[in-house]
Amino acid sequence: MNSDKIDGVVAIILAAGLSTRMAPQNKLLLDFGGEPLVRRLTREALDSKAAQTFVVVGHDRWNVRKAIGDLAAVIVENPDYTESQMTSVRAGVLAAPEAKGYLIIPGDMPLLTAADFDRLTARFEELGAEKAVVPFDETERGNPIVIPGWSREEMYRRGINFGCRNLLINYPELVSPLKTAEPQFFQDCDTPEAYRDLLELFQAKHRPARSA
Repeated sequence: MNSDKIDGVVAIILAAGLSTRMAPQNKLLLDFGGEPLVRRLTREALDSKAAQTFVVVGHDRWNVRKAIGDLAAVIVENPDYTESQMTSVRAGVLAAPEAKGYLIIPGDMPLLTAADFDRLTARFEELGAEKAVVPFDETERGNPIVIPGWSREEMYRRGINFGCRNLLINYPELVSPLKTAEPQFFQDCDTPEAYRDLLELFQAKHRPARSA
């Protein structure tokens, strides 16, 4: 675990979804490197500089909990998970009402690492914890994002959806793009075909070096 934590910035892993396009499998339980995807992401979040890690569960919650096992994350239940992903964001934010920033991590992005999370939170800190930080290439918005603590009231009062792809268009004053073309910020595991491709990328990235 990283001992150089950023005070007040927490990670929220969204792990409550229905995995509709992967049915009957739960994509969060798919194997990456010998462990379930949701456990791998939770471990990376715990190894990052985020002060605390929350995992929001809903669909198949007992199996997701079992996959996370003994990792030191806080489990948050979202009874409204069938309504939208934003209900999981709100549940996670409500679990840490005093945080100055929230790193919102979709649970289906297996290539992300603690270093990626730290890159986003470092940018958030550089901006004085005042703006949302969003990975962005020339044409596409990526994940995860960091949202500032002051946005809690805006989220509830104005209904700002920090999870939707039109964030940069509708609320440009709230956003600082982090320009990157690195694939881990844009590739999620939504379909069997995506799983096959991502597993190949993951295995190539983590393949042991050959001895001389």
